[in-house]
Amino acid sequence: MRYDDLYISGAGSWYPESISVDDAVADGRYSAAVRSRTGQRRVTIAGPDDASPDMAVRAGISALGRAGCDPAEVGLLLHAVATYNGMDGWNCASYLQHRILAGHGVSFELRQLSNGAVGAIELAAAYLRAGGGAGSALITTADQFPLPAWNRWEASPGLVFGDGASALLLSRDAGFARVVSSVSISDPELEGMQRGTRPFRPFADPDFLPSSVVERTKEFAATISIEEAVGRMAVGLNRAVTEAVKEAGTSVEDVAHVVLPNFGRELLHDECLVPIGVDIERTTWRWGNTVGHVGAADQFGGLDHLATQGLLKPGERVMLVGVGGGFNWTCVVLEILTEPGWAYPAENSEAPA
Repeated sequence: MRYDDLYISGAGSWYPESISVDDAVADGRYSAAVRSRTGQRRVTIAGPDDASPDMAVRAGISALGRAGCDPAEVGLLLHAVATYNGMDGWNCASYLQHRILAGHGVSFELRQLSNGAVGAIELAAAYLRAGGGAGSALITTADQFPLPAWNRWEASPGLVFGDGASALLLSRDAGFARVVSSVSISDPELEGMQRGTRPFRPFADPDFLPSSVVERTKEFAATISIEEAVGRMAVGLNRAVTEAVKEAGTSVEDVAHVVLPNFGRELLHDECLVPIGVDIERTTWRWGNTVGHVGAADQFGGLDHLATQGLLKPGERVMLVGVGGGFNWTCVVLEILTEPGWAYPAENSEAPA
């Protein structure tokens, strides 16, 4: 899909304090051998007062404030989340609508795993194009991976899970970046990689905690070989990127920054960089390996990092690439129109890392 009147007017993120991965290796929580493959340096870990919904509130308020947007101008809030949202039988999106937008607009919660936020750009664009409500849409996302539900160090050996939140404000009027195109691709036959062979249950079973992505993938391998699954994942990702840059009238080679999931170095290389032909130096990996993979929050957080560091220059193209279990991929191509007003100069050594 190509767009002519869709802009990003604000971005925000909120991450708790990070700890050194060296500490986790020293006390036995993390394997030194695995760490050498991921290259992870630090990871953000939420404290007891850092509830996931409240992290999303902080990120959403930041995005609105940076855009100078009145909450009454926002007609839609979409909240993407991959993990537990604070409590069962409760609507987190309405909580965010109340806390961030003072009740304005309408809100919906999305669960598309790690592609929830990037994929939500297409949903928000369709809503705005249809003339639904006010002229802006806010996408928020927040995830946490605490024990006993998750062992962030071992659940998926190619990465370390971090905690945090990010947000993006879309507008039909103006912004620091224009959304040029977006393409989503899916291969639902691969959904078993996150399900394995385990039966459905009416509630979470503590006997199956902490969750293990790797164990479910091993179970799935009896249906489709890992080699075939990885090949199909590469095809899906490549197709989303290839079609998106074509619709944008550009090429992967001409994109200045590629914002990918915060995978470990080897996993990022094998599942993302090779399939789309991108060098790691054009990605946000050096930032991501100080945060960890925060479910659906990586791409908006990465874009906010580039903006804050003063690394987005007018005329540049940027790709946001989402990879979500299920399996689904979304690629969004942006054109930077102006340097965001909250940016630090790139050479400012005191800018946040």
